[in-house]
Amino acid sequence: MKKLLTTFCALALSVTVANAQDYTPKAGDWGLSTDAGSMLTYVGNLFNGIAEGPSVDFSNGMAFHGKLFTDDMTAWRAGLGIGMMSQSDTSDASYSSFDLTLSAGREFRKGSSRLQGYYGYGAMLSMSSSSSDDGIESTPDVEDSSFGFGANGFIGVEYFFKPKMSLGAEYMHGFNFYSDDVDNEFSIRGGTAGLNLNFYF
Repeated sequence: MKKLLTTFCALALSVTVANAQDYTPKAGDWGLSTDAGSMLTYVGNLFNGIAEGPSVDFSNGMAFHGKLFTDDMTAWRAGLGIGMMSQSDTSDASYSSFDLTLSAGREFRKGSSRLQGYYGYGAMLSMSSSSSDDGIESTPDVEDSSFGFGANGFIGVEYFFKPKMSLGAEYMHGFNFYSDDVDNEFSIRGGTAGLNLNFYF
């Protein structure tokens, strides 16, 4: 009976310690986030035997986001998105493009368990350029460029499946201005900003 009681107490203590483990970021922590889509696709494909490792492909655009927590519930955030592509064919036709997006904002959190909600505001600046050549000497190259900026509010949620590691989803709504060689466009719209894999350290 004494041995059984000791085992039970040890088990209860281990569960208590596990539940008390600190999963969420704290003041002074840095965060790094990236799109979780390719990783989740890889994990899902493990079950049907056609899984291929996630690739780093700037032709489809790569985005990274960083955070710095000024206290347990508040963080500054910044983002960088880069897209680059260059292609050609046997007829000497070619196409290349470059896209850059910068963002910054402030984030406020609610909740202290594995599930945390957050909200905040931010701004972004984007620019892009492209060049195409149809391979015919008498035809000039076609070059295009554009830029844009915007301000937005966002709301999201994160679930911490490991200490300082989480999956999160975010919705963003705001106004955007876009200008290219043809016209200018102003819009107010929103949408899901993405499904993110987050690391804090």
